[in-house]
Amino acid sequence: MPISSCSPAASVVLRRFPLRTSSGWRKCGANLMRRGKVNPEAVAPMLVKKVVIDKANRLYQLPPDIQSFVPAEPRRSLVRKTEVLDLASFTWPAGDERDLLEGQAGLQPASRERLNNLKEELAGWFHTYHGAKIEPAKEIFIGGSISSLMFTIALAFIDNGDIAFVPELGIPLYRRVTTACGGEAVSYSLSAKNDWLPDFERVHTRLGRVAGILFLNSPHNPTGGELSEKNMADLVWLAGRENIIVVNDAAYAAISGRKQVSLMSIIGGNKIGVEVYSFAYHFGLLAMPFGFVVGNREIINGVKLASRLVPSFVPDSYVDLALRGIRQFPNDLLKETRAAMACNSAEGAKLLNILGLEKAGFDTVPFIWAKIERRRQAATATALLYRRSRLLAVPGTAFGDTGEGFLRFSLTVPPASYIAAVQRLRRKRKRAKLGVEK
Repeated sequence: MPISSCSPAASVVLRRFPLRTSSGWRKCGANLMRRGKVNPEAVAPMLVKKVVIDKANRLYQLPPDIQSFVPAEPRRSLVRKTEVLDLASFTWPAGDERDLLEGQAGLQPASRERLNNLKEELAGWFHTYHGAKIEPAKEIFIGGSISSLMFTIALAFIDNGDIAFVPELGIPLYRRVTTACGGEAVSYSLSAKNDWLPDFERVHTRLGRVAGILFLNSPHNPTGGELSEKNMADLVWLAGRENIIVVNDAAYAAISGRKQVSLMSIIGGNKIGVEVYSFAYHFGLLAMPFGFVVGNREIINGVKLASRLVPSFVPDSYVDLALRGIRQFPNDLLKETRAAMACNSAEGAKLLNILGLEKAGFDTVPFIWAKIERRRQAATATALLYRRSRLLAVPGTAFGDTGEGFLRFSLTVPPASYIAAVQRLRRKRKRAKLGVEK
């Protein structure tokens, strides 16, 4: 090996750690010291081999995000292009953020007494609007966002290899938290033939006897299907017979303005499950990671124990906003949001008419669920919509294979976006239909 190929610093390391080096490197270091090019007392850093990083298998098993097809950063182009109109993203109105900036005291963590006051207000609200008797201290848990609460529930009740029922079609969240906790997600179907109501036929099979938890989304994202009082009562009876915990994601229960059926209002509902809510979506607050779980006390106790692993930070100002939202329900922001979504829904009907789409969902969620003519491929239709008109929509396959042939549009975007989209499509009416590309 040539002497020039060895640096002086490296030769010192080779001299001091001869067992970790080859004979060629040891000769190189000895020659350099003999020629006087190396200070024997010099200190050099140890050469460390690069570690091969291998991620856990569960990370490769997680389903993709709903909008994973949208590029994170816009590509730069010298050619001026038409502005992209995002009709896919769910963007909750920001509200008045000055309420969070009243002082440093509002950024301090909320005390146990303050959280107990909030729980009592929630229990009173459930008794007033749903006729449900809730014990604040033992049947309500206050924490972070719905996603973090769902993960905490899964962490508390899903062991390695456990079976959990998840909706298909549905958002990837339930399958994600199940996979992250080592469980096996088994889907139950929702289809247009049944008005997008869940079919619990699989729960009656042997799988139902070994499953431990069932994730429900009523009202359902993205179709808007919701369980009636009879459907919910049947589910309560079935879950009690099969010994399955029911976790209902009721994030959009207050969006439509109509009174929704709560699991807590059903006889025996608090014996078999819990419901998960967002303070922002339910009580018309600004977008913030703040939600609560209400229901069975043993489930709530398990959630409390699991939450100690990653405790949620609840600022005192969040409690003030939540108390105000509960007492003023429905407040001005929630009413304004409903009005804006109604305006978007009217403009969205014009959009569907121009595109040749058929509305296939309900008005209980802040989305439009539309059927493509002859149920052509959703990914192809989304690409055509973007390429021809620079409009973003979510393909139905983002929610599962049964979403093939459908698109989802968001009603929480600014109303001007739908108006601009309709005007843009009217100028290109000949190429607006989502048929086969010529």
